[in-house]
Amino acid sequence: MAKKPIQLIVALVAVVAAMGWAYFNSSDSSQKFDLTPYNALGAGAAEETGRLIGNSGAVVVIAPDTSEYKDPVIDGQLAAFEGVLKKSGMTIAAKARFKLTAMERMGSGGAVPSGILAAAVRDNPNAAAVVLFCPFPSDYTGPKSGGPKFIVASGYLPSYRKLLESQTIAAAIVPKFDRSTEASKKKQTLRERFDEEFLVFTHDNLAKLPY
Repeated sequence: MAKKPIQLIVALVAVVAAMGWAYFNSSDSSQKFDLTPYNALGAGAAEETGRLIGNSGAVVVIAPDTSEYKDPVIDGQLAAFEGVLKKSGMTIAAKARFKLTAMERMGSGGAVPSGILAAAVRDNPNAAAVVLFCPFPSDYTGPKSGGPKFIVASGYLPSYRKLLESQTIAAAIVPKFDRSTEASKKKQTLRERFDEEFLVFTHDNLAKLPY
């Protein structure tokens, strides 16, 4: 009986993630949203990746495909990420983009298919890190040691606790759980905005996770 509430929570999280995805992909999303937080997420993710791999090495980037339906949120994250990454001395080894149907998004919460992630790891054996601008797949069965460090930038999912505990992923960058509804009105750098909006969880600070 205890499994049913947990399954329900996970299902609800997946539905909310899918709804958010669809909302951000609406044609006038750039007029509805301040994209600065998403640019800050991309820039901050690059800095956190650099910390984990010593600002050296090649990085694989995985994100939803926006070639058919433009998404200023995803595109802004990636542009900011690449800009900071290159300035820090790291390189982009490869980019993997993926498409999901509405049903697939609801079922996975928007996670990259595990096969695409596995192929990206296999095809880039010298990559120091794989950065996902999407949820990590729950059914990934690739190597858990000796490979690249996985950094995930997405909404928080309960599965991240176990993934961090097992060190399957090196870091999860997620929105703050108790963030203010209004950003600071003073002029901020992207890093300051990142620190205001997001949290970085690793194996070392799991105790701060709410669930």
